[in-house]
Amino acid sequence: MTQSPSEPASGLLIADLVQPGDTLMWGMGQCEPIALLERLNGEIGHLPSPCGAVLGLTLTETLDARRFSEKVVVRAFGGAGTNRRFQDLGNLDALPMNYSAVPGAIRTGALPIEVALTTLARDGAAFNLGPIADYIADAVATARVVVAEINDALPVTYGDTAVEPARITRSIEVSHPPVEMRVPPPGAVEREIGQLIARLVPDGATLEVGLGIIPDAALAALAGKRDLGIHSGTIGDGVVALVEAGVVTNARKPIDPDVTVSAGVLGTMRAYRWAHRNETLRLRSPVYTHNAAVLSSIPRFIGINTALEVDLTGQMNAETAGGRSIGMIGGHADFMRGCQLSAGGIGIVALPSTAKGGRVSRIVPRLGDGIVTTGRSDADIVVTEHGIAELKGRSVRERARALIAIAHPDFRRDLEAAADALV
Repeated sequence: MTQSPSEPASGLLIADLVQPGDTLMWGMGQCEPIALLERLNGEIGHLPSPCGAVLGLTLTETLDARRFSEKVVVRAFGGAGTNRRFQDLGNLDALPMNYSAVPGAIRTGALPIEVALTTLARDGAAFNLGPIADYIADAVATARVVVAEINDALPVTYGDTAVEPARITRSIEVSHPPVEMRVPPPGAVEREIGQLIARLVPDGATLEVGLGIIPDAALAALAGKRDLGIHSGTIGDGVVALVEAGVVTNARKPIDPDVTVSAGVLGTMRAYRWAHRNETLRLRSPVYTHNAAVLSSIPRFIGINTALEVDLTGQMNAETAGGRSIGMIGGHADFMRGCQLSAGGIGIVALPSTAKGGRVSRIVPRLGDGIVTTGRSDADIVVTEHGIAELKGRSVRERARALIAIAHPDFRRDLEAAADALV
């Protein structure tokens, strides 16, 4: 790492710019500003009190969570990734927000961000957000202070990713690979779910895919399809593989034809190399990627997402388990609603039938923590390794029968007994 001319001689890069009452935010996932967080570790003692931080999905443990929690109140969009460290310390207050709503909340001041930390790539005389165009762009555009690490290893991407140099308060030059997210290979259960999902996807459909083993298993099962399109909140190596295989062409999309659209690329270096100056990729704000009006204009729009549990009426919880926040709302509800609005659209939620080594059913009479990520009014199709349950247009009792049929056989009798009390 080398010192930029904009770095202050005092040695403090971030802390002396933070005022009492300020809230900090930094890029999530693949755009965690590793060097800035390392610097912040050394400056925690200089941060004023009170101050706060808003976190998206974090994937590293670069920041010293214990020391940071002694000074800073943490709010987060959920406990996914390494955010759980703050929950373990009793310093994580969940922000239950749809992904589509976050940019507007930042820009209007409903979720004020005074200090933004970000990674940027150089793009001629300007800067570029690299593999993500989510709400950090809005924080960079509105924050009083923007501190950047300019990373020569970051891909340059097209879309809503340009940053004017005038927005940067201070910067440092760095050279390190973006954070990678490696998805473990699917097991037999995930592969079976992926094959069932593939039956629901016709040639020419446009897909939204979540993150994780099951969405990746579904993508792998689509290898024989033709002319699929992508309009998603995030994409990774699974989508890149289908693009390179000629399965994803985006040729039949009525909007953004021939272009893969996403709010971010989160995968390995393979995906980041593919994204670099790729004219067939557009990274757009969640205001566009998750917009109901946009999604309704895409025929055969199919969402492939997961949940932690689904109750017998079709309510879905993708956020908590056992009283702990371990997931996020993200775009779950945005895309489930968007699929309903699309002509021929399908909203798929896929999950293994059990958890904890088969001891717990994930099809449940009632959601355990009372947390509803997506309401039963937006439920469409639920898939487990035991089959496909079609819920749209079905009554509560009809839904219960369909869901019990795809629950693990060990739990069906108890679920049948519980179904008698449903209203």
